[in-house]
Amino acid sequence: MKKLGVGIIGCGWVAEEYVKAFKKEERSKVRSLVSRNRANAQRYRDGYDLRCTIETDASKMLQQDDVDIVVVCTPHNVHTEYVVAAAEAGKHVIIEKPVALTMEDVRKQQDAVKKNKVKTLVGFVLHWNPLLMSIDRLIEEGVFGEIFMVEVDYMHRIWMTTDLKWYGSREQSGTAILTGGCHAVDALRWFARSQVEQVCAYQVKTENPIEYPGTISVNIKFKDGKIGRSTTTFDAQMPYRFNIGVYGTEATLRNDELFAPKFFPGQNNFLKIPCVLPDSGDVTHHPFQGEVSHLLDCIIDDKRPFPDLDDAAQTQAVCFAADLSAQSGRPVKISELEDKS
Repeated sequence: MKKLGVGIIGCGWVAEEYVKAFKKEERSKVRSLVSRNRANAQRYRDGYDLRCTIETDASKMLQQDDVDIVVVCTPHNVHTEYVVAAAEAGKHVIIEKPVALTMEDVRKQQDAVKKNKVKTLVGFVLHWNPLLMSIDRLIEEGVFGEIFMVEVDYMHRIWMTTDLKWYGSREQSGTAILTGGCHAVDALRWFARSQVEQVCAYQVKTENPIEYPGTISVNIKFKDGKIGRSTTTFDAQMPYRFNIGVYGTEATLRNDELFAPKFFPGQNNFLKIPCVLPDSGDVTHHPFQGEVSHLLDCIIDDKRPFPDLDDAAQTQAVCFAADLSAQSGRPVKISELEDKS
């Protein structure tokens, strides 16, 4: 079976996880690393014994016929130029989250992908975390009955991580909800199984070294009547937490605890789901292997990846609406962003 060739643009922290995941997969081979700092790419090539090219110019890698998949894991503000270029070169694309810092750039990416008919996958890697996969299965099996409320929080004092100083830059990183909270918004949408209609948010700026408010609280109204809530904070003095709540007429879930008396007769307290939790902000803890294998499955079997760029665009719209609501002091309908894009 022909191995699918992989080119990675940006050789920072996250890129190493993609190197490891694609190297472990028998169906793929890393064939090119691109970095403005050649030494960063050289470190991964040597450290993982890769037989691949090293480039400082992505356009050279995109000309390689043996590269089928491009991974874009550069700073957020330059994703669009590489995603568009990769799509125009006929490459399938993995895009690290957030896919862009403006809705206009999201649309540019979507247009290029649609025109060139390539597959995309956005790096909401927690889709392959065992707890989130278990919640998805419980929802599919109807355990919760009618779900009426979903909560997901992203809490991580990320600006204290010394090797990720660029996260504090508004130009490169955007905002708190775009940088990290988009993971929570993605999960919220995934579990709600509904389109977002309106967002109302508040933010606060504490004394910290980042250039944007580090805490935002978001209330969401879904089109089918559900409500949602999400808090992103980089300010709280606490370990990383990814809190999840799913509330239904037949069952309730709080993180790794489930109360479903209809399915467990006599149950009078929450029971614990024993599995790996999304309890670390360290990328080495994240299930990149599942993400990579999913894309390879979809390319080989010609299926739609999930979450792809079109799905992630809806998550991005919620994040942009939340920031706009917090800045303007009013609720924001998602349709407002559609009208502007």
